[in-house]
Amino acid sequence: MTDTTLTLSFETGATPAQVWRCLTEPELLKQWFAPAPVTVTDAEIDPTPGGGFRTVMQVPEMGEMDGGWGCVLLADPQKRIVWTSALGPGFKPNPAPGEGEFAFTADIRLTETTNGCTYTATVLHASDADRAAHEAMGFHDGWGSAAQQLAELARTL
Repeated sequence: MTDTTLTLSFETGATPAQVWRCLTEPELLKQWFAPAPVTVTDAEIDPTPGGGFRTVMQVPEMGEMDGGWGCVLLADPQKRIVWTSALGPGFKPNPAPGEGEFAFTADIRLTETTNGCTYTATVLHASDADRAAHEAMGFHDGWGSAAQQLAELARTL
């Protein structure tokens, strides 16, 4: 069996409470969720199991991109949040992804450390091809840049 996950982990220098706010408050989410120069123009999240998650991004030279609705699967405040693009709010299945698209599940864990917390994002895909496509899209650079923006913002709270 192949590994269908992508993982990113780093020390934030912020407390779990600060990072949690950035993960779950829409106005804060908008400030870090997309790697610059992409901006998030709208964000909605209900950080409870079955709650909805949605972002709209403004991408230079591509325009506005609505990420559609995802579903929060698990929310353990200041420790872990898991959401998926395969389901919408209320655990309702989303339509199958279109050509060149894929569903994924993001599992974000915050581990308290002496310097704040470690942020670990594990993204699960249905197939090795989907994982490879996500990696080729720039997963490590894009999610890494956004996570650094998250840490910078969290440290100011």
